Amino acid sequence: MTLTDAWLAYMEVLRDRAPVTAAAVRPPRTRSDRETAERATNPWPEELREFFALHDGQPFRSDDNQFVGEALPGVELLSLDHVVSTHRLCREQLHPVDYLGPDWPITVRAQHAGETAEMFLPTYIPFAEDGAGDFLYVDTRSGRHHGCIRYFAAEAADEGGFLFVSLADYVDSVRWSIESGSEHSYLMPTVTDGVLAWDVDFSDQPIPHPQPSPIPLHLPFPLKDFQPSLVNSDDDLIDLDAVRKSVLDTAQSLHPGSHVQGGETIFRQVPRQRGVTVNSYVQIDGVPRFYLTIVTGVENDVIVHEMPPGGFELIVDD
Repeated sequence: MTLTDAWLAYMEVLRDRAPVTAAAVRPPRTRSDRETAERATNPWPEELREFFALHDGQPFRSDDNQFVGEALPGVELLSLDHVVSTHRLCREQLHPVDYLGPDWPITVRAQHAGETAEMFLPTYIPFAEDGAGDFLYVDTRSGRHHGCIRYFAAEAADEGGFLFVSLADYVDSVRWSIESGSEHSYLMPTVTDGVLAWDVDFSDQPIPHPQPSPIPLHLPFPLKDFQPSLVNSDDDLIDLDAVRKSVLDTAQSLHPGSHVQGGETIFRQVPRQRGVTVNSYVQIDGVPRFYLTIVTGVENDVIVHEMPPGGFELIVDD
């Protein structure tokens, strides 16, 4: 199947299933415009010339800012002007991932299409982008995978091999995905009022269990925050060994017969001020639990509560 065959077959499906999105595909520019774009980037393979002889991109939104869909899964099909501007921007920035030593440029020049250069190369011709710095491109370097389709990520450059051996295979895979209602690029096609959209498929994800509601906890006084960095040994400090014993005693009383250990607070110094709170970490038969520990301000007395799954709703009694 040639690229033109694959594209025309896909457009027929798109017009039938998602006419709004199909209508948003712009007609191709003149041969002169296409040749100008090629000269501004890098020599194109014949299939890429054929590709832009069939269209001039498809924007996600219309002139009045209405969403008109995505002809390609999760990416916007670029116009000639956008191909040139994206290519120019990437040539200026290169997106190098790591410094790979002084011999790396020589290594890159010896590579073939489909191999990882860890940066943008002028021989990469973008044709679709996701709007967040990532894009699909044709790798025009020589070799058996000349003209393959690859993905360029803003954070990882060109890591990874090729996705499709040609534009024809890529376009045909998109058509098949829509016709069969199957996933493409981890996205599922859906059509609403003639508009094609691609969304993450969560159908195989486990159904989340509802989170428990917080339990009301009545307190005799309001709680207060403190800044650990401002506390020093000259302050009136509570004895944390005594606090740990209170926490462990509370945990043991709530879980009789269990093996209880830990009980340390997350802070090394805690002021003896009423309402100051700290969390303590306890292992109950090896299972971690947190305990809310509230300083009363009287000697080393603390109020200790085991944290429920949904936390507490704190209520201060007048």
